Amino acid sequence: MKRKLMPFFLIIVLTIYSVAAFGTRGYAGSPSTASPGHDNSLHFVPNSLEFWDFSKNWTTYYGPAYRDTVLERSQFLPCTGKFALCFHSGPEPLPCKVTDDGRFADCTCVVKTGLNFVLMTAILNYQVYLNTVAECGLDGSKCADTVDKAPVCRAIKQGKLIPGAEVISTYSPSIKSDIIKVHEDAADKPKLTICPEHQNVPVRYAGCMTASCKTTSPGRAECSCPVFWGIFQLVQPDAACHLGDSLVWSASYDPARDMP
Repeated sequence: MKRKLMPFFLIIVLTIYSVAAFGTRGYAGSPSTASPGHDNSLHFVPNSLEFWDFSKNWTTYYGPAYRDTVLERSQFLPCTGKFALCFHSGPEPLPCKVTDDGRFADCTCVVKTGLNFVLMTAILNYQVYLNTVAECGLDGSKCADTVDKAPVCRAIKQGKLIPGAEVISTYSPSIKSDIIKVHEDAADKPKLTICPEHQNVPVRYAGCMTASCKTTSPGRAECSCPVFWGIFQLVQPDAACHLGDSLVWSASYDPARDMP
């Protein structure tokens, strides 16, 4: 009986070992797993697209953190301090130009100081994300009404969210309110543009929430935003989904609104 059980036990052990090895291989930060950024800058923590693209590490069922998926209004966590606002970026005069590798977009964004909001499901530092979930809850409700309570706010203030970033991309109060109006189930909610994959022409957008940014001039910053291929929504009605000239929108995704 023991001879029959031993092979099965070894298979289980080897399977667990293999899954564990695969699930953590992005942490090493080796050149083979680092993000293929055009300037070798730090985009995530850990800095590995392989890690973030692995479904085990997704922050929602709909994709990685850089998809900027909106599930609950309580997941907008209030912080204070300097921030970059990329919500209106995409076309000129605030262009988001895709890099040669196709995985990021250099977005020109406005720099502001004051109250701002972090979308919890889009935190690009995995340990900070886990700490924020632990303190604020999966829906963020334990921190949604208290400014700077969320661990992600402290990480941004201390320069620890994305080391080397001069400023982090988040939402302003007015933008947060606009997004909530669009995504809530109100009969009079504003119209929006849904950019789906259709006619064999897939759509892509820049997920700029918590992206790393560098100041370029007074009141302006360039943010390196990961690019996601898939459905997204724009609060501008009748907007053009494809901008041309290697430009993409800075946008977000609400799975409840991915159909007209």
